[in-house]
Amino acid sequence: MITYVRLACIALYLAEAGTKDINIKIVPEHVFLDSRDVNISCEFNSNLVKTPQWITIRRNGLFLLHDVVIATGNKTELGEFFRDSKYRSRMEINGSVADQRVNVMMRTMECEDEAHYECVVGGHNDQGSLQMFSDSYALVVNSHPERPTITVNGSSVLNKTFIGVKAGEEVHIECDAYVGKPPITMHWYKYDANNGSYITERNMTGKPSRRLPIGNLCNYYTTFPLGFIASISTPEVRLKCAVGNEQEDVIINVST
Repeated sequence: MITYVRLACIALYLAEAGTKDINIKIVPEHVFLDSRDVNISCEFNSNLVKTPQWITIRRNGLFLLHDVVIATGNKTELGEFFRDSKYRSRMEINGSVADQRVNVMMRTMECEDEAHYECVVGGHNDQGSLQMFSDSYALVVNSHPERPTITVNGSSVLNKTFIGVKAGEEVHIECDAYVGKPPITMHWYKYDANNGSYITERNMTGKPSRRLPIGNLCNYYTTFPLGFIASISTPEVRLKCAVGNEQEDVIINVST
């Protein structure tokens, strides 16, 4: 019997220890730019302050620290930075101080939404002292790769376009693509007539470079150049640039 009492006391202690005064949740917490209906909620559960005076969800990200939603008294509204129509059109808010919770539903996602979100609650305790509580959580915004583009000797080519070159000519090919976030590796493949399939190209010169463009911090950009000397011994060179399932082909015909 004593053992059961001890176990019950331990369980009660752990339950109380696991209870947070304030809790912020983001569902889902890892999203893509084409995701919909991301919910950020803040709930206040403390007995130290029976009636909070304000509840705020803040965003600390690309455009620094701003209040997303502010609840005071009977009023719940978007923060000043988010009152522009481009935010109001995709954000819905609800909850109040009386509910001891506030929610922000983001109907669509933008790159700038990736940030740390902080819930802050303030109020006076029974002794009249001001107490503040906070909790934070990160939202990660990812993106899918896009179809590559290929240029041959500086000119853009359409998919599976035949490009004519002369034997002995230097051929410069470049593949460019937004490769998503997290970034997907770009590959060049060359058609092998001996086995009738594409294999990884390893003999042509070239080295890929990857960067995160300013103004598009949710989508990495990769450039992968290749170069070779056209030879009549290989009258047709078929190449494929691929980023995941996104790909582009080019066919180079060599003549004398």
